[in-house]
Amino acid sequence: MEFSKTIYRWALAATMTSCLGYKTFAATDYNVPSYGVVPNQQQLKWHDMEMYAFVHYTLNTYTGKEWGMGDEKPELFQPTHYDPEQIVKTIADAGLKGIVFTCKHHDGFCMWPTETTTHDIASAPWKNGQGNVVDDMVKACRKYGIKFGVYISPWDRNHSTYGTPEYIKVFRKQLEEILTKYKDDIFIVWQDGACGGDGFYGGDKLEKREVDKVDYYKWRETWDYVKTLVPDACIFSDIGPDVRWVGNERGYARYPHWSTITPVGLNGRPPAPGLLDEKVNEVGTPNGKEWIPAEVDVSIRPGWFWHQEQNNQVKSPERLLSIYFESVGRGANLNLNVPPDKRGRIHENDVESLQEFSRMLNRMYSKNYADNAQVSVSSVHPNTSKDSVLDRKRTTFWMANDDDKQAQVCLKLPEVRTFDVIRLAEPIQNGQRIRSFNVEVKKDGKWIPWLSGESVGARVILPGDEVTTDEIRINILKSDASPALSEISLWTKPFAVMAPKAVREASGKVVLQGAPSAVIRYTLDGSEPNENSTQYDQPISMVNGGELKAKSYLKGTSSATLTEIMPMATNDWKVVSAPGAAVDNHLLFDGNEATLWHTSHQNGEQAPPQSIEIDMGKTVPVQSVLYTPRQDGHFHGIANKYEVYLSEDGKSWGQPVAQGEFSNIKNHPIRQQIDLAKPISARYMKFVVPSVIESNHVTIAELGVLQDKK
Repeated sequence: MEFSKTIYRWALAATMTSCLGYKTFAATDYNVPSYGVVPNQQQLKWHDMEMYAFVHYTLNTYTGKEWGMGDEKPELFQPTHYDPEQIVKTIADAGLKGIVFTCKHHDGFCMWPTETTTHDIASAPWKNGQGNVVDDMVKACRKYGIKFGVYISPWDRNHSTYGTPEYIKVFRKQLEEILTKYKDDIFIVWQDGACGGDGFYGGDKLEKREVDKVDYYKWRETWDYVKTLVPDACIFSDIGPDVRWVGNERGYARYPHWSTITPVGLNGRPPAPGLLDEKVNEVGTPNGKEWIPAEVDVSIRPGWFWHQEQNNQVKSPERLLSIYFESVGRGANLNLNVPPDKRGRIHENDVESLQEFSRMLNRMYSKNYADNAQVSVSSVHPNTSKDSVLDRKRTTFWMANDDDKQAQVCLKLPEVRTFDVIRLAEPIQNGQRIRSFNVEVKKDGKWIPWLSGESVGARVILPGDEVTTDEIRINILKSDASPALSEISLWTKPFAVMAPKAVREASGKVVLQGAPSAVIRYTLDGSEPNENSTQYDQPISMVNGGELKAKSYLKGTSSATLTEIMPMATNDWKVVSAPGAAVDNHLLFDGNEATLWHTSHQNGEQAPPQSIEIDMGKTVPVQSVLYTPRQDGHFHGIANKYEVYLSEDGKSWGQPVAQGEFSNIKNHPIRQQIDLAKPISARYMKFVVPSVIESNHVTIAELGVLQDKK
């Protein structure tokens, strides 16, 4: 089905001011020309939300997996202090405008009673089989005034019919059950692109079922069906049709960033879900054929599901603020994952970070330094107003005359003011048209360059050096149609001390890096650093690894806590065997994630499985094995499955002490921690890569080991 991008016009809606200071509105009746493709009504509402939350919660929370295999038992779902209102209120209090809930993840476990499978919440003994987490989440969203989004994985590693045409009926029936019941609450239907591979599929053992990612789900027909059920909701997938994936799960949109896009397929095939040039998705296309804006999805933790060992790895408020500027601030929307823990609540560490993040945004948006400015412009299009750039309403705006493509807007402030952030927005209901601009401030009677940019769109929020002035000028350098702005506002970025960064060497020495003039204090015993903790002044020796915590102190303010689990020193390690190695074997454990070990990837390419045998130099009580995939943005040779063997003599290996898959590692290439069922003393380790996600060779940034400390 082709979704037309028709121009919608509506009467001016009532204003709603959020706790963060921005406002949301419907479209406008202004009689001015639109340019190119424009958003539909559902997309406009989506743009106005700016931030919402992913909530990953299912059996994976209780198994410690990221992607369940589908053979998990429903009785594992046993929250001890279940509180859906605490989950939703935490998100709403942070200023996020909705949740996207994992009603069903790839393991196939349905978090509502369904007619399509017995692998659902009704089969769990929890609440005597009467539980319904989806219903609980919807009711909590209603209570706290935020919208509900639906994630139902198309890949189902449990269902016996997956891979056959019959399963498509099952998948659409699951969508129908949820979308029909909660039609008025739903703002987005989130379509995941993962599909096919190993799974339980209703059998006694795991098997592999591959599907054609382009044709199997019949996406165009599925989207058409979804639109009949929830016409007021957007549909997300990597290609839209309403919202597209930004191309990474790291929390940023590239800049410049365009909401219009002309999708490009791979290998000469037409663009389709799972078959897109992701580089095009990252930035969009100026004057693209479709209005499909981007969503930035990222987790507040390293994983998408809650894991006990990640409680001290929650992203700091300062990091969340950076993500805000790099996502919302570049015109995308932010979908921040906040996963409940085994209790059925948001963990205290996540709550604390979200609360401070919200306070930081509220501080920034507490005073608009453009208020009460006098506005002068190079020209004004009829039916628009130059003063509308100050009211922060998308529906009222200034537009230049048709012949004024390089227009100027000048703000004369009531008095000299100091600020370091500018926020601009176009009235996107009339198209995205500005292609480049710069900002100047007046100092000593002269215009001084301050900031510059390219895209504006729904919004651009640019931080810069602190300036003090009473006059500011926006110069539109290039615009494909009459330039228009619905907002010019000025703010002060909240002061924050960034947490220090730890750089580990193969010798076990750790170097801490912080802001200039900041004092860094640290602990090695697991306690929280304070002003009395050891002050960092030289590299820290952590030969046996362990937990490092550190804070920066500057101007009476402390940073969030850096928590790093350091592996043992690897400078005495030696590679016994690594067939097919095309580079120095020392790169496997040189302590530098930027370097890359790999097998041959040209003539004589060494396909997996590949086996690497390492002499660790001494007997070690191994608790966990660490695999770091390449960090250069490429996917070639990244392992998606693993086997680990340990030996005292390097000859007798026996059965693998751990084996499995690295779930979602292509989109989320973070360090992988393979925990053993119990510590094993060994001198030799064999790391086997049975398969990779792309290409036909093997790549590894780092291998490491965590020792048992008991």
